[in-house]
Amino acid sequence: MILRLLKKFAAAAGAAAFAVCADAADVSAAAGIPAEGGAFYIDFNFKIPPNEHIYSSKPSENGSPTTVSLKLPDGYRLESLEWPKPTNFEFFGMKSEGYSGDFTARAAIRAPEKFAKGGKTAKASAEVDMLACSDMCVPVKKGFSFDLPAADSPSPAETAPPSGGWIAALLAAFAGGAILNLMPCVFPVIGIKILSFASHASDRRASILGAFAYSGGILASFLALAGALVALRAAGSELGWGFQLQNPAFSAAMALLFFAMALSFAGAFEIGAGFAGGISSEKSRNKYASAALSGVLAVLVASPCTAPFMGAAVGAALAADASAAFTFSIFAALGIGMAFPYVMLSALPGLAKKMPRPGAWMETLKQILSVPLFASAIWLAWVYCEQTGSPARIMSAALALAVGLRIYGLYYMPHFGRKTRRAALAACAISAALALWMALPGDSRGGAPADAENAWSPQKVEELRKSGKIVYVDFTASWCLTCQYNKTVLNSQRVAEAMKARGVSTLVGDWTNKDPLISRELAKFGRAGVPLNLVYPPDLSKPPAVLPAILTESGVIEAVDKAAR
Repeated sequence: MILRLLKKFAAAAGAAAFAVCADAADVSAAAGIPAEGGAFYIDFNFKIPPNEHIYSSKPSENGSPTTVSLKLPDGYRLESLEWPKPTNFEFFGMKSEGYSGDFTARAAIRAPEKFAKGGKTAKASAEVDMLACSDMCVPVKKGFSFDLPAADSPSPAETAPPSGGWIAALLAAFAGGAILNLMPCVFPVIGIKILSFASHASDRRASILGAFAYSGGILASFLALAGALVALRAAGSELGWGFQLQNPAFSAAMALLFFAMALSFAGAFEIGAGFAGGISSEKSRNKYASAALSGVLAVLVASPCTAPFMGAAVGAALAADASAAFTFSIFAALGIGMAFPYVMLSALPGLAKKMPRPGAWMETLKQILSVPLFASAIWLAWVYCEQTGSPARIMSAALALAVGLRIYGLYYMPHFGRKTRRAALAACAISAALALWMALPGDSRGGAPADAENAWSPQKVEELRKSGKIVYVDFTASWCLTCQYNKTVLNSQRVAEAMKARGVSTLVGDWTNKDPLISRELAKFGRAGVPLNLVYPPDLSKPPAVLPAILTESGVIEAVDKAAR
């Protein structure tokens, strides 16, 4: 089978296009000069005869994936490579997916901010690799090169954050960290801390030390998170707030952790202070270590939430040009803000005296707190299912863990012999390891379905605006609790009627799994995580309105009305 690349280029749009055809072996390329800082597209137009097919861009056991590789000069970057939804077919009795007929794969390229003077150029190249099949399969590979205007390298002064912006970002981070305690994802840990404070109410010194240990766990976790983000950013990864929850393995581990804690609080077994977060007796040698661990847990469960003031601060900290010192200082301010209320509660005698004395009520409250812990486990399991499409995995893992923990609860008791207790502990460890192994995902589904009509892309936004539409863009994630609350606002009757009356087109950018294109779009608006809600007016010359992190019905309607003017 023969391959031909047809020339197709629209200079006015700043686009380059290439054609890949199944009946010739020619390749032609044309590249225009894009506007500074603008984006342009490369369209790869495939023409596959009806009696032939090529495989999709995803790896398959039946055939080689179709790939398009671009090598761009410094200053240019590939923002996305979008493929249409593949069709299912059978080839020699084996089911697979791929393409036949005419279709287009579109690459979005971001141009450099500045170009070198004097008409200097830089080389770029592309390579198309596919397996074309009819009665037999023939591998096809074609490459080409073309010139693009060279980009200037930014000076160090251009990447330094302004001093005034640094102070404002620190204050915003501190305020956001404090407000984070009021977000729903942190509620289970707050309940645990209430029990901890109550257990130390009669000992002010123990209460203060416990609060500082808890604060130390929070601060250490935020700094560790900042270190991981700085290192991964230096390695070329594009990450943001809550990035760990984009990994299904982390979602599964957190779901099983909360499930275990909920079983313990419900009375199925006792796991002790070191795991439950500081609910310990005065004789416990590890009560301060357990308080620090509960601080670590608080930061882990806070990841799905974005509090007011946090978005801009974290976005600035994770910007591509942010220094490591700036990133660490912002995350330290977040940690100090989150820990501040607990330090104040323990340090002020008047507040500490208002805490109730230890008693039987604590056991009742402990059992009540198992409910939000079970709810958190169910929610994280749902996130895992959204990411992997494998509910059986997480359900089997939870069952295996529950069996092991129940054996531990029944037989790891003082009146049993040492061998029995060791066997119970071994059974618990084996069940925990088995549960984690069961929950390990084979593959993730990758966010929004490829055929979703309302899936966000820069091209769709531009096309809808050109057609005279107001465009509402909702960047969201299944693991983002703030996003889930915002959906209740967007789905309310009042907002739905207002959007319908104004002909608003809604697009969804699903960041449940890692998506570099969405990460870069968030960064354009100074954000490092979701939610981000934008309202684009039809006029292409006007910028979109950026809505607050927590939506209100009146705020959304007002932004839509303003875009319609």
